[in-house]
Amino acid sequence: MRLIRPGITTSRVRRTMERGRACLRERRDALVRFPLSSFVPPTHTHTNILELSKSFCYSSAASTAESLCFDRFCLKSSAVIPKSLEKPLRVQKCSQRQDCQANDLPRRWLSHTSHECPNINKVKPSPIPRDKENLLTLNISNLPEFQNSAAYKCKFSAISTDSSSSGSSAQVTSYSTEAKRDRDNFQCYTPPKAELPPFETGSDSVEVKLSVLVNDKELVSKTVIFFDCSIHTSCSACTLSQRSCSWCINNHMCTETQDKHCNTDDIIKGVSVQTITAGDLQGPDKCPRFETLSSGTEILVGAGSSPHIQVRALALQPSYQLSDVRCQFVMDDVKEVPAFVEAVGNNKFNVTCESVLFTYVRETEKQSVPFKVLWGGADNPLDNPRGVRVVMYKCGVMASTCGDCFTVEPKYKCGWCDTKRCSTSQFCQGTVGGFLTKGAVCPNPRITKFHPKSGPLRGGTRVTIEGQNLGTTRNEVQVQIDMFKCDIVDFEAPRRIVCLTQQASMSLSAAVRVIVGKDAGQSVMAKSTDFFSFVQPRLTDISPVAGVVAGGTTVTLIGEYLDTGSTRAVEIGKNPCIDVQNVNATAITCKTTAAVDQMALQLEVSLQLDKEVLVTPGVVFTYVQNPNVTWLSRHEVIQSGGLIINVSGENLQNVQSPKMLIWHKDIAYVEACKLSRIAPSTNMSCLSPNISGLQPEEFGTGGIAGLSYLELDIGFEMDAVKPLLRATHLGKIRVYRDPVVEVFSGAEEQYQPSQGILIIKANNLEPLKASDVRVQIGQELCVVKSVAADIITCEPPSSEPAALVGSGFPEVTVIIGEMEHSLGVLRYEKQEELSQEAIFAIIACAIFVVIMLIVVCIFCLIKFRRNDDMMKKMRKEMDQLESRVANECKDAFTELQTDMSQLTSDLSGGGSIPFWDYRTYCMRVLFPPDCNNHAVIRELELEYHNREDMERGLQLFFNLIRNKTFLLIFIRTLESNNDFHLRDRVNVASLISVTLQTQMEYATEILKTLLAELIEKTVENPKAHAKLLLRRNESVAEKMLTNWFTFLLYKFLKECAGEPLFMLYGAIKQQVSKGPVDAITGEARYSLSEDKLLRQHINFRHMVLHVMDIDVDRCSQPAYPVKVLDCDTISQVKEKILDAIYKSAPFSSRPPKEELDLEWIVGDKTEIPLKMFPNKETKRLLLSDEDHTTKSEGDCKRYNTLSHYKVPDGAYVALHPKQTSIYNMSIMSEKSKYSENSFYNRSPSLSLNRSLSPPSVQLDVEGCKAYHLVRHQDVESNSKEGERGSKMVTEIYLPRLLVTKGTLQTFVDDLFERIFSTTHRGTVMPLATKYMFDFLDDQAMLHNMGDDVVHTWKSNSLPLRFWVNVIKNPNFAFDIYKSNIVDACLTVIGQTFMDCCSTLEHKLTKESPSGKLLYAKDIPKYKQWVASYYQDIKIMPAISDQDMTAMLAEESRAHSNEFNTNAALLELWRYVRKYYDDIVNALEDDEFAKKSRLTYKLDQVSAAMDGSAIC
Repeated sequence: MRLIRPGITTSRVRRTMERGRACLRERRDALVRFPLSSFVPPTHTHTNILELSKSFCYSSAASTAESLCFDRFCLKSSAVIPKSLEKPLRVQKCSQRQDCQANDLPRRWLSHTSHECPNINKVKPSPIPRDKENLLTLNISNLPEFQNSAAYKCKFSAISTDSSSSGSSAQVTSYSTEAKRDRDNFQCYTPPKAELPPFETGSDSVEVKLSVLVNDKELVSKTVIFFDCSIHTSCSACTLSQRSCSWCINNHMCTETQDKHCNTDDIIKGVSVQTITAGDLQGPDKCPRFETLSSGTEILVGAGSSPHIQVRALALQPSYQLSDVRCQFVMDDVKEVPAFVEAVGNNKFNVTCESVLFTYVRETEKQSVPFKVLWGGADNPLDNPRGVRVVMYKCGVMASTCGDCFTVEPKYKCGWCDTKRCSTSQFCQGTVGGFLTKGAVCPNPRITKFHPKSGPLRGGTRVTIEGQNLGTTRNEVQVQIDMFKCDIVDFEAPRRIVCLTQQASMSLSAAVRVIVGKDAGQSVMAKSTDFFSFVQPRLTDISPVAGVVAGGTTVTLIGEYLDTGSTRAVEIGKNPCIDVQNVNATAITCKTTAAVDQMALQLEVSLQLDKEVLVTPGVVFTYVQNPNVTWLSRHEVIQSGGLIINVSGENLQNVQSPKMLIWHKDIAYVEACKLSRIAPSTNMSCLSPNISGLQPEEFGTGGIAGLSYLELDIGFEMDAVKPLLRATHLGKIRVYRDPVVEVFSGAEEQYQPSQGILIIKANNLEPLKASDVRVQIGQELCVVKSVAADIITCEPPSSEPAALVGSGFPEVTVIIGEMEHSLGVLRYEKQEELSQEAIFAIIACAIFVVIMLIVVCIFCLIKFRRNDDMMKKMRKEMDQLESRVANECKDAFTELQTDMSQLTSDLSGGGSIPFWDYRTYCMRVLFPPDCNNHAVIRELELEYHNREDMERGLQLFFNLIRNKTFLLIFIRTLESNNDFHLRDRVNVASLISVTLQTQMEYATEILKTLLAELIEKTVENPKAHAKLLLRRNESVAEKMLTNWFTFLLYKFLKECAGEPLFMLYGAIKQQVSKGPVDAITGEARYSLSEDKLLRQHINFRHMVLHVMDIDVDRCSQPAYPVKVLDCDTISQVKEKILDAIYKSAPFSSRPPKEELDLEWIVGDKTEIPLKMFPNKETKRLLLSDEDHTTKSEGDCKRYNTLSHYKVPDGAYVALHPKQTSIYNMSIMSEKSKYSENSFYNRSPSLSLNRSLSPPSVQLDVEGCKAYHLVRHQDVESNSKEGERGSKMVTEIYLPRLLVTKGTLQTFVDDLFERIFSTTHRGTVMPLATKYMFDFLDDQAMLHNMGDDVVHTWKSNSLPLRFWVNVIKNPNFAFDIYKSNIVDACLTVIGQTFMDCCSTLEHKLTKESPSGKLLYAKDIPKYKQWVASYYQDIKIMPAISDQDMTAMLAEESRAHSNEFNTNAALLELWRYVRKYYDDIVNALEDDEFAKKSRLTYKLDQVSAAMDGSAIC
């Protein structure tokens, strides 16, 4: 069954079916719950939904152990069912057998494997007559058995639409009767006629739903038809019925029981009657009827005439229908006259009615007269299937002039009689003027008006002339203006002529003349009383001369005779100016249109008046930049409006009439704005609009958190600038309730001037400011001081103001915006005068206060000067510190760029980067703990006696793995066990990825299925947050996603992203080496990590050592200059020497420093010696981290450094393999032997592999702790030094973080830009990224997830699961060594990478981690890169299935021999063994697994794998 709604793709249906299967596996006792509304077209009824649900239960998508149970019916909530239908539909459901009550009864529970739903096969009689109660017999197949006490009923129901209600609400009427069951047959009576639903107009039947109820629950239903033939009153309608209706001619009735009603009467059977015998009449063509003698349906009769009406009768019965025939006409009264019938052959008759005077009083053009032909004494009418009618008409009403009379339709035969009236010829006999018909010339043409009254000299003006009797055809009419002809372009006889003027040679005024008639002797002429003028218009100016690019500026063109002509068009450059309107003869207005590409250009203005084009030099218009609004002074207003809002923006002066809009329910409420006089380009003020459509109750329902305001959109109408109509970038505006001011108690308030303020109580004052409120007291203002939530305070005048009206107390009026509140009157109370003693006391207090103020000011001034001096000193120190930091950054960056230039040149061809091969790279990601010795990269060793069985079993197991059902059940079963830990999940996911590495298309399908299930599970779980999806390795699917990207992005990493990553690694390593690095703790002077920052001041100096290479003949070779520090340990020096010599060579090919000795060549000569050993004065000293010269400080020993040995700058050293004998720790003999070959010339050993991230070494020799730069107790003491220590931290180590960050910034930007950009990818654009992101977009759309959620999913899937892993562990991709300090710096960069992919806004404080503070300003830029990267991928064309399949197939083919698939299968089989019983039970519960016999196949594998294997 294929039910797909338009707009739903096949892939979406497939995804929905996969979701259904996932739901089944989570709840084994529930059906695959597909939303039926996603599959049912809107045209399906709710009854059909029930049938579809049954069929869907049997479809392949729901082939499970569940089937139909006759208990109740359940639809998922997404299926839209009216509430009135919920109860009747709850009858059946799909369920497992144990959930179905009384499932042991026959057909009570129906298996999905057999289609045995109950069905009503036959209903007798069908269709059902309505005229009586009929006994129905129903035959139902596949009936289930019910208990003997079951009650059966027949229910008849119909659904009618209530047209009075909005939408389509359904009303259900029903009637039930008792039913009796006899095996598979039921019998019940139909309802009475009054209980059945009424027939629709023009219909003789109605459809009714017949349901069989068992214990008042619906079992099965079917649609039946009730009909009634007596509805029809004509033979034609009766015989055309779809029911078995027949027409009794003599009785003049339609019936389905002709034997009962017609007796021996002549019968005409309907077209649906099946029983026909020879001689029977059938069909509407046998019905007695009449029609006109012509093909029309109207018989035209002039009013006042008495014609004989004649019609043609057909199929009459001569025996009784030819006698007593009459014609009946219904005018003002019913007139019935005899008719004469004449046979004309072939059963056709002419019926001629006696003459009747046809007349009517109303002055209308025509009037219809109902007409019937009656026969027999019962006044039975003949059928009138064509609707023949008599039409009376009056020519005098149809036309009042000669010209109008000639245009009346010819069928009415009207003409102009005696030059006075329009009538027919029979009423115009013997007149003086005669009777004129169409084609004659009317004698008195007349022009009543014409327009326009003027036109340009070049012509082209469309002159519209209106009048009377202006001719009947265009060929007989001519128009002239003076001597110039006007060409007729439109003609509406006889009243209207439109002509086009020709070019005139001079300006003049003349009358318009219309000449009617072809012959000069018979023509007549009409002449206008007004004159038409030919003029020369001029364009002189335009205002304004500039407008916005978006258009909408109303410009005024000034000139002379601009109202002339019939058409006007204005163009500015090539842009039309629309809505052209005449103001007067000297001005025309129009509205500019958009002209984006012509900004700041002076464009020529042209005005076209008919054929005249006016272009005046100097009349130009300039398009200027569109305005923009950037700031509002307030975002709170009141409903009634009137509050001032100051607006800032750009280019506001270019707008003619700016207006503010507030949107409510898509209705814009408008108020005008006024530009600022001081700065009109950037400032204007607006009054908030009155939102009259906002109802008070909306504040309660639409408010935020119960507050009394609504948040609405704001916008601006600025000419035609559409983006500002809804200025979403300005945010929402809050609309509060209107303030309510309390009136004075008793309409009067007492005020004492000594108080100084007047308090006015009010409500809803939250959005108001003091400037929004104006208080009027009589004829003066009360200065408003403040506005709080419920009070207004103002300062009244010192003396009582005069009243506005009369001489009473002043009235108090509060004006807020457009609202005025009258509070009552204010009565000033008289103040009492102070005594002389009180005045002296006040003066003394004032003098004391002044003295105290002076003292306080002096004290504050002294304090201020001290603080100012301190601030200047601190600012000077900060400037010096900033200068030192900047210089240090600059020097470090310059030095690093110099050192990195050589590395950059080595990497220019891309061949110097030591990439791991594909297998090693994959192993380090998939199996990090055992990447070099895992079973999947070794040969599988099996015992000889069961080798064949094991190999056959592994092949069978591989076939099972390639079965999607088995693999998914296997994964779900493992994940459902509590003892299947996280490490097992990661291991199983990697083993499956290796196993399916040659089946990448199948592996991708499995991955998508698992991800879809994981997404659905996360979305539907209320406790799970959707944004945490794919963030951890908590499922097999998440680890498989990491492995999938690992496989498919290797080529992209190698060809595109690997170079900037390796450059970043090299830059970090170079920068770290510039300063001291503690060999014990791993802390360094230059670091991005605060945890690995050296927090002590270390004195050091840079040195250059010359490393000698010794050939077989003991001859010196060119020395390698190597930069080191005098504080470096001997191991650190060896490592720097190896880095300098091997540069970008793979680290695994380098000799380990532990197997090398460093020798200092000591001699008197400073230059390079020609021979190493001929001079006995030349000696050599073996350097090591610890020897007998190592210094001890208390219980600690310090590693030896170059400064410990006092090695000078420029010294010569040599590296050679460690010897078995022990060197003399003092000066060595010159006879010591080197190995035969030079160490540097031997081939590098590939077996010397490094650990992934070696831990720092903490030595404890003979109870003494070793240290390098910082002792442990020094660190502890520093942390306890208090404020001084904190100051040292602030001034030293934080600037060092900045130095390192600034030095590495270019390399970090290059790496991030390369990852998050599609412009540098070239031909290696990874299809996997686009494919997986599209999958996540589809899943988000399917589950109605927002953009922030899908953004997080994408970040968790690719950047977090792949790129962060590679950035933090570049040794996964490159053959390099990653030290602790380099690892700490990469961790900070990796965390920055994660932060830039997040949608959360982190609030940074001084307590925030230093890593986040370092890149706080860069993260917003990186986030923009990420958002653009995601958007660019989203808008790329979707990858076709063919392209993706081809890419996956090529990936599988290219790496088909990388891994030992049998070893991976054997590892997976161990998990199968561990959870064997659970897997078998899961296979037994799955219907697909049963059909595919997967349990049997698994047993076969188990039987073959009973031997032992040695891996």
